[in-house]
Amino acid sequence: MKRAILLIFVLGFCLPLLAKDQLHKLEIAYEGSDYGYREPHMEYPIHITAKKKGGSIVYTRQSVLSRDLNDDDPSFASLEFRYMDGKADYDGYLMDGTPFKTYDEKDWYMEAALKFGRKYQLANPLELRPYIGIGWRQLRNGEDGVKESGGVLGYTYQRTSTYVYMPIGAHLMWDIGDYFTLSLNGEFDWLIHGNQNSHLDDTWNKDSVSNNQDHGYGVRASLKAEIDFGPFGVFIEPFWRYWKIQNSAKAWYDLVDEDGNPTGYGGYIIEPFNITREYGIRTGITF
Repeated sequence: MKRAILLIFVLGFCLPLLAKDQLHKLEIAYEGSDYGYREPHMEYPIHITAKKKGGSIVYTRQSVLSRDLNDDDPSFASLEFRYMDGKADYDGYLMDGTPFKTYDEKDWYMEAALKFGRKYQLANPLELRPYIGIGWRQLRNGEDGVKESGGVLGYTYQRTSTYVYMPIGAHLMWDIGDYFTLSLNGEFDWLIHGNQNSHLDDTWNKDSVSNNQDHGYGVRASLKAEIDFGPFGVFIEPFWRYWKIQNSAKAWYDLVDEDGNPTGYGGYIIEPFNITREYGIRTGITF
C-alpha cells in the first residue's frame, strides 16, 4: 500500500494537469483513520475496531455546461474514489454467549461517487457549493476458517457489505487572501439500496446468505485548509464519517452436506442494526 500511494504521488507530478487550469482540479491524498463498527442492540453485542490507511483521488471540473471556463456557468461536477484497509480486532460472542475475540483480521472498503452542484457567491470571500449525486460503497471484513482465542474455538467468515446511496451536501468556502482557502464540508448520504453477503458456505457448510439492508443513512463532515502555490497546492483535512443502518430483511439459508446438496434443514438469518464511526486525517496535493 505504501508503494502504491508513493507511486500515485509521483505520477501526479508528471500529469499534464500540472499546469494550473481553473477549469480542472485534481486531488491526490493519503488518508489515515480510526474505525469502529458496532451492533449495539444485539443480545450479545459485537464491536470491530481498526486502524485504517489508504488513499483517495478527486477530480473536479468547473463550468460543466460549457466547453470552457465560463463565469456565467456556475455548475461543477466531481468524480471521487477512495480505498482504505487495515487489520481489524473483533470483540464479540459465539452463538451460545461465550465471549470471543480475534485480532488482525482483514478489513477494507472502497467508495466511488459522482456529484453535480452549483456555486453561489454569498459575500466576498464566502462561497456556497451545494451538490447532489450517486455513490457506491463496498466493505469486506473477516476471514473464513476456525480460530482459537483464549482457549475457545470459534468459526469466522467473510462479510461483504455493498451500499448504493445518494450524497447530498455542500462546501462552504472561505478565501483568505490569494493563496489560502478554508472549506467546511458536510454531507448526508441517503441509503438507496444495501446488501449484506455472509460467506457462510466456506465455514459452516451452508449456502452463502444475502440480506437486503435498505434503510439507513450516512453523515460526513470535514474541515479542509489548502495553500495554493500556483502550479500546485497542498491541503490537510480532518474528517468524521458515520453510518447508521437498520435491521435487514430476513434471508433463508439451507444446510448442505459435504457434496453441497441440501439436507432439508435450514433457517432464517437477519443482519442487525449497526453503527459505523470513522475519524481521521486526509492530506495531499492538488493540481
